[in-house]
Amino acid sequence: MATGQISRRRRLVAADLAEENAEVLRESEGEEASAAAEEEVFDVVDEKDY
Repeated sequence: MATGQISRRRRLVAADLAEENAEVLRESEGEEASAAAEEEVFDVVDEKDY
């Protein structure tokens, strides 16, 4: 495989991984926001607060 093809393949893999990482980050931020909203709505108290 030529060097140009390897570099192109690496760029494509890196772009794909960056996209996946961004998606995971968005999902985890959404879960955190959802948990915070649920806590507020249901007035959930963490046991370690006492």
